[in-house]
Amino acid sequence: MLYSFLHRALRCGIVVVAWLIMGCISDGRETSEQTTLVRVGQSAPDFTVEMLDGEDIRLRDLRGRVVMLTFWDSECPDCRSEMAVAQERIVERMKVAGVHYLPIFRGYERQAVADFCASKGYTFPVGLDPRKAIYNLYATKYVPRTFLIDQQGVIRYIYVEYDLSTLDEILALAEGLAR
Repeated sequence: MLYSFLHRALRCGIVVVAWLIMGCISDGRETSEQTTLVRVGQSAPDFTVEMLDGEDIRLRDLRGRVVMLTFWDSECPDCRSEMAVAQERIVERMKVAGVHYLPIFRGYERQAVADFCASKGYTFPVGLDPRKAIYNLYATKYVPRTFLIDQQGVIRYIYVEYDLSTLDEILALAEGLAR
């Protein structure tokens, strides 16, 4: 019994350390604001992202549409919660609103993302950022991160380390920008 408890505690400690290293949860040293490299009112840095299906999407090509840019990490509990409801709560709602939803996995190679999505049954489009090159244009730590970008390519809202209770607020703001 004691061995089992110690084993679980050690595994849990390793997971928490991994989250801190990967930037999923706050480590108390740097705030989310300190690790955000862009600000509301600035033009969103341009990038081209390869989607899991092989399509390339360039942010600049989405001008004229509101973009909901979200960075995820498959090990982050809040990211996983959001991913689990993305199809029914985000993808369809944003499509109806005319918002381009652009979720990007940071730090994982194509096969790992493909395997993860397949294991969870996710069929919505996701972007790949295996070396965090795109993520590093926007931030240095912490996910989930969502940037709402208006039709002119200007960042209007930034959400960092939020949970599902905030998701409806983010979606409503995206819909409002699209009107």
